[in-house]
Amino acid sequence: MATYVIFGDGRVGVNMASYLEHLGHDVSLLSHEQANENQSDCEMLIEQADIVAAAIPDDKLKTWHDQWSAVIGEKITVHFSGAVIIDGMYGFHPLYSFPKYVLPIETMQEIAFACPLGGPSFGDVFPFASNPNFEIADCDRARYHALAVLSGNLVGYIWNETAKEFAEFSDMPSEKLLENYLTSIVERFVENPTASLTGPIARHDEVTVKENLSALAGNAKLKGLYVAFLTAAWPDFETTGQS
Repeated sequence: MATYVIFGDGRVGVNMASYLEHLGHDVSLLSHEQANENQSDCEMLIEQADIVAAAIPDDKLKTWHDQWSAVIGEKITVHFSGAVIIDGMYGFHPLYSFPKYVLPIETMQEIAFACPLGGPSFGDVFPFASNPNFEIADCDRARYHALAVLSGNLVGYIWNETAKEFAEFSDMPSEKLLENYLTSIVERFVENPTASLTGPIARHDEVTVKENLSALAGNAKLKGLYVAFLTAAWPDFETTGQS
């Protein structure tokens, strides 16, 4: 059994604390307010801990580490950012979009972690956790994180924006209207993760694509996304003059 102190009681911190407790570890989860108002108590918890973790926003990690590094000393110290590199901390990034509620343990066990190349192993930091994990060199972290942003955040943004438009076509809530369709997109990806594209751009249906562009003329944001998609997936398509 290991003893953890986790700073940050947001989505990641709460879920990691619940998971580690399920694995039999002792976990103290500290909110931002607790860390600021009860520093002596936090220092005592750190002194008793085997591992200290920061589940806080990326842009706050450097300041956090500067504040607590003297107390932490030589203990293993980790964060959960996919992009940030901080001397004295090891990044263990869960490749997952966490909800506001606590996930079932079965779900947590399936989440893959990007681990530091040359640092402590996944098992060193999370004993008894059997999650899939892989190593990322510091020189590759920015590219890894950019891929995570594109594959997850960009897709999520497009779903959010198109859901607003779909709401005009039905009294059914957008999440219900789109649930089966978006699930089918994920299923096609699982079947063929590097060639799952379907639809008019995949089949080079010029007439339909031009109609799509014309229909989006009233929404510059979505039309811009569609054009960017065309540029990447069908670079020979001519968009000049399309309104």
